[in-house]
Amino acid sequence: MTTPQTVIATWLMGVAAQFKRLGVDFGDLEAGLGTPERGLAAPTRQLQLIQVRRLWQRAAAVSGDPLLGLHVGAGLPLQAMNVLTLVVMHSATLRDALGRCVRYQQLVSNSGRFRLVAVAGGTRMVYTITPCAVPMHPAQVDSLFAGFLSMLYRCVPDGQRPSQVGLPGTDPALVAAYEEQLDCPVWLGRTDIFMQFDDDVLDARWPASDPSLLRLLLGRADDMRQAQGRNDVLVEQVIAAVAAEGYAGARCESVAHRLDLSVRTLQRRLAEAETSFRQVVEAARMGEAVELLADSRVPLATLAERLGYAEPSAFSHAVRSHFGVSPRALRADMAKGNSTRD
Repeated sequence: MTTPQTVIATWLMGVAAQFKRLGVDFGDLEAGLGTPERGLAAPTRQLQLIQVRRLWQRAAAVSGDPLLGLHVGAGLPLQAMNVLTLVVMHSATLRDALGRCVRYQQLVSNSGRFRLVAVAGGTRMVYTITPCAVPMHPAQVDSLFAGFLSMLYRCVPDGQRPSQVGLPGTDPALVAAYEEQLDCPVWLGRTDIFMQFDDDVLDARWPASDPSLLRLLLGRADDMRQAQGRNDVLVEQVIAAVAAEGYAGARCESVAHRLDLSVRTLQRRLAEAETSFRQVVEAARMGEAVELLADSRVPLATLAERLGYAEPSAFSHAVRSHFGVSPRALRADMAKGNSTRD
């Protein structure tokens, strides 16, 4: 059975394969970071978000290709979006397909969220980046849009293209290259990120759609979305209970009692979510560590104590094990990433 985590893994490993195809050396990525497998192993969405964003920042720096995100996204196979590809393929219209992409997009990526906004003569599919201490590199945004549009173009009738796309890239000399790659008008340097479709394109019927198959696919996608939601809620409850008890003092037995579960039930449900109590506690610590490291005023020793580490050296070891660098280096990396974004 395909789990929600497997769907996200399909997308991320597709990205990893494109990095390799485009000559991004994973030996270079591992210098102070790690491979995509590290992101896949993250037991919480927050930690996965952090690690994947750092992967993209490093890949963009190593590659030096200003169109890296477009090239990665355009090269992704249809399987990268798993069930979402089939749902789009068998929707009756583009408007229906976009609404379902908004509904199920979290199965594929948690870097941000789409929403549909009506505009004169059409609809905008607006993308909002998930807040995080680690900024989302513009190349990652490019890859998401290129991947989505590449999938869409292979599923819809010819000629159904966005009337315009807005992306954060800031080099106006690249507009023509973006438009050639995405096959539509592109605005760069946007603070609002979107793709816009005209009403006549949105409501044209797709004769090849299969309503009976679509019902089965939507049932499958809903099951996966609900399972993902249950897993996320459980992990969030465990993290909240751990934070309430203190990272140093929290135990599986006490957290299970706080959640009105037996230890065995809590362990089983975490296993179904493809994680464990120990992994969630450490992931919660690392997620909080990144937030605290973003504030340069917090001394590292204070940060280690706040997160329940007996010694700063234990905290440093944990950060190295998750992020491949020392806390001081991670803080510097994030400061550099934020200054680049600004």
